[in-house]
Amino acid sequence: MIEQIVIGAFVVLALAGALMAALSKHILYNIIGLGLSLFGLAGLFLQLGSPFVAAMQLLIYIGGIVVAIVFAMMMSMAMTTDPPARHPLKTVFAAGGSVLLLVGLVVLLRQTSFTILPPAAEPAWAVSRIGQALLDHYNLVFETLSVILLLAIIGAILIARRDRPAP
Repeated sequence: MIEQIVIGAFVVLALAGALMAALSKHILYNIIGLGLSLFGLAGLFLQLGSPFVAAMQLLIYIGGIVVAIVFAMMMSMAMTTDPPARHPLKTVFAAGGSVLLLVGLVVLLRQTSFTILPPAAEPAWAVSRIGQALLDHYNLVFETLSVILLLAIIGAILIARRDRPAP
């Protein structure tokens, strides 16, 4: 019973953060919503029995990417400018595209058959097994994630170093 309440709380936190990130007009609230959503996802990973992935979610995405975005935003002109006005037609198209994507994902998941594997002697989330899989089977994915993190850091530096017009 308690476990279901905790899972529900993490789901609500992830969805509330996602809604805050998507619907807020102020960029700082968008970033805070992203952080809340990622924190909720880390809690769900923890509840699914994957503490390593949950810890990496907290360290890399919240501790690295979200903090870098906050610093870049605070050093840019985004804090001093008003958000642009929203166009209702763009909102309708964005909502329609989101619904189509959701329907496509639901159809895809309904057609997929999932198999339950027997429990292994060593847990699937053990750090040694994850490291071995990253270096053997998922080398390209691992390197791609490294490049994405590097691009995020370079982007934050470029946004922060942009020349500001004199007041």
